[in-house]
Amino acid sequence: MKLQVHALSLALMLGLLGLGGLVAGCKDDSPCDPGQEERNSQCYPVATGGAGGAGSTGGTAAGGTDAAGAADAAAGAAAVETAFGTECADTAGSSDCGGEAPLCADLTPLGQTVMCTQINCAEGEANAGVCPSGFTCFAVPGHPSVCIKE
Repeated sequence: MKLQVHALSLALMLGLLGLGGLVAGCKDDSPCDPGQEERNSQCYPVATGGAGGAGSTGGTAAGGTDAAGAADAAAGAAAVETAFGTECADTAGSSDCGGEAPLCADLTPLGQTVMCTQINCAEGEANAGVCPSGFTCFAVPGHPSVCIKE
């Protein structure tokens, strides 16, 4: 009986050690596409227009001082000028959004539409105060803040 308990606990320990090695060995070091950053285990487009400091207000995507992928995304966003709330279709690359509202976001879970908007708009974030009248900055813990229609 004692031998059986010892063998069972040894097998359990070896199994847990194997599972721990499997979990640690399979982590993807860069799960996001170029021009995206990982936050809270999810990929988000790199925020544009807020690199100037706390008083920065989005504007056009200029500067190009971010990582190489962000510079490419900023160059593409500068070619398109869209207003907040403009309908868009490219939620993966945001190619149909730019200027003050460079991100195409599917906000249907919030009762909104798929539209051009901006993230990181909350107080103290890179794009604080960027939401125009008729929009408010909406923040959910674990996700970036986003400008949505009021």
